[in-house]
Amino acid sequence: MFDRDVDYPTAVASHDEEGVDAAIDWCCQHLEDGDTLTVWTGYKSDLQTASQLEQLVNRHSNVKHVIGRGGGSVRGKGPVLMAWAGMDDIGKLVRYGGHKIRALCVIAWNEDAIRPWVSAARPTVLGDGSAWEGSTPELDPVVVEEMKSLTLTVNHNNTISAGFEKDKVVSTLLALHDAGIRMDGVAMQGWALANGWSGKNPKHLAKYVEDINAGKRPRCNHVLRADYIDDLRRRAAEGE
Repeated sequence: MFDRDVDYPTAVASHDEEGVDAAIDWCCQHLEDGDTLTVWTGYKSDLQTASQLEQLVNRHSNVKHVIGRGGGSVRGKGPVLMAWAGMDDIGKLVRYGGHKIRALCVIAWNEDAIRPWVSAARPTVLGDGSAWEGSTPELDPVVVEEMKSLTLTVNHNNTISAGFEKDKVVSTLLALHDAGIRMDGVAMQGWALANGWSGKNPKHLAKYVEDINAGKRPRCNHVLRADYIDDLRRRAAEGE
């Protein structure tokens, strides 16, 4: 009912000169007639960090610079190049402009800050890809099965910090925890972003998991049937 499949291509680029050039070329390849290429940076001054990006914005009328701390919404349909963004930044951008994104490329500054998203989204790697050759967070197949279910049943236009959405999310996370199933909040945040969750909901999800793993039990009113986790395990086994 609330399927949030990401239907646009994604890429991740290293922050060296080769990576930035490759990111620009990749985005330009996804431009169509009438499109706008949106260049996102957290602060206005960040654009000066890479001369290629500054020149791209200043020399082309169909390239628009948006600033994350000033709202950072997508100006028009087309590819988006996010320079030095974190997972929270991706969530915010997609929340308010996801329907306009034709392709999304993120230039990594701190690779660990977006590693869970890269692991889940499996974007095209541009420039120096050595940072992604190491270990990446892996989710228990039962957790993945539950995340698929939540993606379909939660109304992603609403916050998961209140109401039905909170009850649904918290009750399932508590059930997974009580069944002894390992949950990695940051990895789940990355999975959620890669599968269409947006705004602050991926971050809220990670915080719920962090709290539950620490022994807290957020309040919720939703009660799951007794065989719910067993059903998840069966579905996960069938998907292997």
